[in-house]
Amino acid sequence: MTRRRELIALLSHEPRSVSSIAREMGLGRGDAEEDLRHALRSAAAQGHRVTVLPARCKDCGFVFDEVRLTKPGRCPSCKGSRLFEPQIRLDYS
Repeated sequence: MTRRRELIALLSHEPRSVSSIAREMGLGRGDAEEDLRHALRSAAAQGHRVTVLPARCKDCGFVFDEVRLTKPGRCPSCKGSRLFEPQIRLDYS
C-alpha cells in the first residue's frame, strides 16, 4: 500500500494531527504535510468528506482557519504559544 493510501486509511478511523501522522509513519513533518495535502485532494475526488478541526489557542480559545493543517507558532490574539494542533478526519459520503 502506498503512503498516501495509508494516510487515507489512518484518517478514516479517527482524527489525527500532522505530527501524529508523521510519528506513526516514520516521516518528517514536512513530508507528512506534503503527502497529506495530496491524499486529501485524492480522497475528496473519491467522494470522501474531509473534516478539519482547526487549531485553537489553549489560553484564550482563539480558533484558527480550517485551511491550516499544521500547528501555528503563536496565537495572534493573546500571543500565547500553547496551541492545540488541527485534527484531520475523512468520512465516507
